[in-house]
Amino acid sequence: MQAKAALDETRRAVGDTGQSLPITRRRFLLAAAAAVPGWPCALAAARPEEWVAPELLDLLIETEREALLEALVTRITAGLTYPELLGALAEAAARQVRPYPHVGFKYHAFMVLHAVDRTTRHGPSEEAWLPILWAADTFKGAQAQEQSRGGWVLPDASRARTASRIGRSVRQHPERALHQALDQWDAEAADDALLILLQQRAPEQVLEGLWRYGARDFRAIGHKAITVANCARLLPTVSRARAEPMLRSLVLALQNHRGEPNPATTALAADAPWRNNQERIKRLERPTTPDAEATDANSAALSHDLLAVLREGSADDASAALGAALARGVPKTRLWTVVFAAAGELMLREPGILAVHANTTSDALFLGAKRAADSDTRTLLLLQAASFLPLFRDLIGGDGDAPQPSRLEPASPVAGVAADSAEALEAVFAALSASRREAVPKALGYLEAGGCEQAFMRRARHYTVERNQGAHDYKFTEAAFRNAAAMPEHWRRRYLAASVLYMNGPDDSEDPAVTNARLLLADAGARR
Repeated sequence: MQAKAALDETRRAVGDTGQSLPITRRRFLLAAAAAVPGWPCALAAARPEEWVAPELLDLLIETEREALLEALVTRITAGLTYPELLGALAEAAARQVRPYPHVGFKYHAFMVLHAVDRTTRHGPSEEAWLPILWAADTFKGAQAQEQSRGGWVLPDASRARTASRIGRSVRQHPERALHQALDQWDAEAADDALLILLQQRAPEQVLEGLWRYGARDFRAIGHKAITVANCARLLPTVSRARAEPMLRSLVLALQNHRGEPNPATTALAADAPWRNNQERIKRLERPTTPDAEATDANSAALSHDLLAVLREGSADDASAALGAALARGVPKTRLWTVVFAAAGELMLREPGILAVHANTTSDALFLGAKRAADSDTRTLLLLQAASFLPLFRDLIGGDGDAPQPSRLEPASPVAGVAADSAEALEAVFAALSASRREAVPKALGYLEAGGCEQAFMRRARHYTVERNQGAHDYKFTEAAFRNAAAMPEHWRRRYLAASVLYMNGPDDSEDPAVTNARLLLADAGARR
């Protein structure tokens, strides 16, 4: 009732009767044309969220899925800002969608938000409201799935903070208690300690200690690391009041071991790389001077040798090889290029969901390696990234004869079409409908000819918004662009070319929520 009352009040303020106009061909074409005249840009006030409107959270949680987008467009007309909607949506997903039985599936309603935000901020202004409205619809779908399983909401924080089970030592040393609970995979104790800790520390300080736990196991094919990265990227954009439920959701996700014995007392395969790499860190020698030959950014031999290990060796072989390179003085930036190239090679091997997570996980671990204050943590994240790639490779299967990024050849130019032109760029995405494999050399041909990488990324984002087939399209596209940005030019072009295998094109079907959002925005724009 609170949500309905808030919606009715907003409608009265803007003179909206609340009656949806029928979807006609004329309205559909109007909505699809381009920008909606007179519409506020989603990023016009894209500063961090400055205050929390409780009724907006109620609106998201209580409104039926079929009515939510109209309700939000009505609010946008009345002045709702993009950061306010993003923050409320992050909190709603954290409170309403449990990261169990999987850290994935319905939980993507929370995990995808950083990618949605990045697409919004770097995409065309005329499409700026579409990603967040799509995300709101996705949240409602996830919430419905949760309710079909019996329902769940994040436990009340004020009651938990005053619970008698929280002992004196936890209240005096909550950070230590949090890490002890995480080490013991004790979800209730971890939540208790987190709630006390957040009364004493800033959310960003609390998050600093969680990078290691996002990387420690392979159970959720990287989703735990991705969730840590999601929170790290969202926290600066939302109100401080949103941080508590977001971090509680994250800590709950980190404890998921899906009915297995307690990993703290049982040696399980998903934790083997973590155990091995913790020991490897202790033995790792730090060189006093770098190896000049090994640090050459154009040293193809070094990359070739390390990629061969990631392609053919075990998880332990991979981290051992990168550890040995570190001991020689090879800079970590060079080794991360190898990690990204290996992830791109898995996309070439089999462009499916497992290869997607090899790339998105590498992106998440790289973010942690850049942001973590502790040197050993930064090194551990690199070694874990290396260890995970053979595990992804083994899940994907197949032989070792898949195409390799270093061996890709650009497509021959089309007569009468400049290889770096907008027409050549559009041909890359058009090729996805006929043969995704054919799009790879076309993309490389465009990039090698001097085609604009920013134009390539803008077009990819456009089709992600217009033609996405789910949360992974947002997650992969943005992760691929971040990974590419960290690579030298030669590798970057090949990695971007390989990435088109999981991108969207003009012949992919449009998500119904995107169609609906565009129509609602057009209707509202026409009434302004």
